[in-house]
Amino acid sequence: MPAVHRSWMAGSLVVLCVIGCDRREPLAPDIQAASGGGSGPNVNAPSGTNVVAVSYSAINISWRDNSSNETGFEVHRSTSGASGPFNLLVSLGPNATSYSDGGLTGSSQYCYQVRAFRTTGNKKSYSAFSSTACATTPAAPLPLAPSGVNVTPLYSYLISVTWTDNSSDENGFRVERSINGGPWTNVNTTSANVASFNDYQFPGDEQLACYRVVAFNSFGNSAPSSVDCTSPPAAPTNLAGTPVGGSAVDLTWTDNSAVEDGFEVQRAGGGADWSIIATLPANTTVYRDAAVTPDNTYWYVVRATKDGGSSSNPSAVQVVVATTPPVAPSSMNVTPSSSSSVYGLWFDQSTNEAGFRVERSIDGGASWVTAATTATDEYWFYDQGLSGEQPVCYRVIAFNSVGESLPSDMDCTTPPAAPTDLTATGIDAVTADLAWSDNSAAEDGYEVWVDDGYGDFYPIATLGPNTTTYRVNDGYAYYYVYYVVATKDGGYSDWSHGTYATPPAGAGSSALRRGSMSRMQTPPRPPVRRRGP
Repeated sequence: MPAVHRSWMAGSLVVLCVIGCDRREPLAPDIQAASGGGSGPNVNAPSGTNVVAVSYSAINISWRDNSSNETGFEVHRSTSGASGPFNLLVSLGPNATSYSDGGLTGSSQYCYQVRAFRTTGNKKSYSAFSSTACATTPAAPLPLAPSGVNVTPLYSYLISVTWTDNSSDENGFRVERSINGGPWTNVNTTSANVASFNDYQFPGDEQLACYRVVAFNSFGNSAPSSVDCTSPPAAPTNLAGTPVGGSAVDLTWTDNSAVEDGFEVQRAGGGADWSIIATLPANTTVYRDAAVTPDNTYWYVVRATKDGGSSSNPSAVQVVVATTPPVAPSSMNVTPSSSSSVYGLWFDQSTNEAGFRVERSIDGGASWVTAATTATDEYWFYDQGLSGEQPVCYRVIAFNSVGESLPSDMDCTTPPAAPTDLTATGIDAVTADLAWSDNSAAEDGYEVWVDDGYGDFYPIATLGPNTTTYRVNDGYAYYYVYYVVATKDGGYSDWSHGTYATPPAGAGSSALRRGSMSRMQTPPRPPVRRRGP
């Protein structure tokens, strides 16, 4: 076996064949890390690694290139701190001394190491890593949190939520609600620059509802605003008012709330519109209004208040502050509204009535009974359940807490009996004869009405008393439904039944078709229709 001498030079294995060397041994692959020699096969490590967070999403990395023979540099990054693990972020070319790492997350730490590498053929050698350098990105540009949240219950059907918009870059706001200390839930999302919301689906009267507001944009959410809470108060009930001595009104009500911070009393009347006349503390149930003018009518409402808002109010109570009886009404006028009812009107001549009493007489005014009672300023009435063909008279009396007026003038009418047995017999293609039974001895006359099938109902004839027939001459006579009604004193009896005209025997096919059409088979609307007899 030949003698072999081996020696190490410059970190490489050199094989010397001194005696009888007749073959060569392969060299091992040269993949290694080194930190010396700038011009040999080894490559020096970079140094002076420096990182600067230039924005919430970018960090600039720089280093010193200590080698003149590198093929390039590798930048490695850790998101778990200086102890790693580090992963390859990017490979750069020779002479590179900086890199900008983008797409980062705000308020996060990133650490970096850099090493040089040299590629020779199929061999790649690396320097040692540079020292580690870390930086933390600043917070992303989230919108500023809203402030000044204020919630107000309004009239027991909504809670108003308002806030101050402190941001110029929000995409919108999220309104969150918590009920009685429960979890926060999103109840509304607004667009940018909107600073109010009305919550119509709040939990209900007497329940605690808290609200906060969060601004948001594409980077995330602001911190939540401060919290504001309210409890919509239940409305008072049983409001009543009593005049006192012609110069004051005593009000009483039932307090139904355990959360109100007070009550407000509102008044209208005496020539003035609605206004708040008193603000009272919680648990109040009485109030005396001593700022009224005698012989005037007033209306009052009372609301429970809470956090600048209020409950709904009960129905307004009306109070007449009177020192004298009211003036008598005038111009009573009555007309039949059917064969068994009467409608009446009069002129209200008084400013201090509490209401009106309508009286009826069926013996020409010899005796009277109450037919209806109305409230202040109501100057009409209906009286039903009367007997047809029975004369009836009416008068009206105003009253207040002091006394009654004189009766108004009397007016009389007689509800007429309705016509019956209405028929419509076709004579030819455009003519039909109507006939009916006259059942009244009191009517002023009759009116003939038609329903044209297109939503219109109107009279086509006004006739004298005792009339029992009417001839229709109209190109659409077979399309109408006919009705007859008796008239009296500007009013009406009950209506007859409705009927179509029946075409005569032997009439043309066109008239026969028209007479047999159902309402759904009505032909196209004619361009012109007559509106009278």
